[in-house]
Amino acid sequence: MVKLKLIFNKENEVDLVGLTPGSTVQDFFDAVDAFLTENPLPCNICKQHCCKGRFKINMDSVSAKKIAKGKVERIVSKLFVDVGNNKLEVFLVAGHKKCRHLDGLARCLVYKDRPASCRTYICLSQSLGYRILDSAIVAEMHHAMRAEYLVTVIKDPATPAAAIEPATALLQEIISTSVAYNCSSYNEILIKDCVRSDYAHSNISPEEVNYFHQIINSAEF
Repeated sequence: MVKLKLIFNKENEVDLVGLTPGSTVQDFFDAVDAFLTENPLPCNICKQHCCKGRFKINMDSVSAKKIAKGKVERIVSKLFVDVGNNKLEVFLVAGHKKCRHLDGLARCLVYKDRPASCRTYICLSQSLGYRILDSAIVAEMHHAMRAEYLVTVIKDPATPAAAIEPATALLQEIISTSVAYNCSSYNEILIKDCVRSDYAHSNISPEEVNYFHQIINSAEF
């Protein structure tokens, strides 16, 4: 069986080989880790600020369960949350804040359990295929995290009664469209299920979905 791995393609972009319909999100993360071990990034001379900067990182449902030791409600109050018109976003980091999981030297304290948006980030040129997978997986894990957050809100005695019904309706909508909700391992989630024509939730356009299925079916990925 061909193992999913990352390589440099002829355009010197980070690309993938060995992707199959049975490839899991964990397979992708393992491939990224192996690639970075073999091709360490020059962080010591890089002028970007990655983990040190001011940015938003989408929280990840599987990561949140690991960090919270299985009880997401323990950390929900520590997540930065933006609630807008018919929208709910859950972040590990929000704009002007710094990630609460960094030490004084900006080293990650939860590296083995870090969210998908951190796991797939590579500050090198990437192929279209890599970018599609990256965007789809990060969006799907964040989509599932929104549901985890709503569950804790609904169960919280401090939540106003008027907020329960809309929160429940939004929760059911997310659960009905999420492939990662209630999963405790990335091994349970197939990459192909994350890449779908649901731009509002996956951030992947129909054209990109078609491209993905063409390459996975032709085994050229």
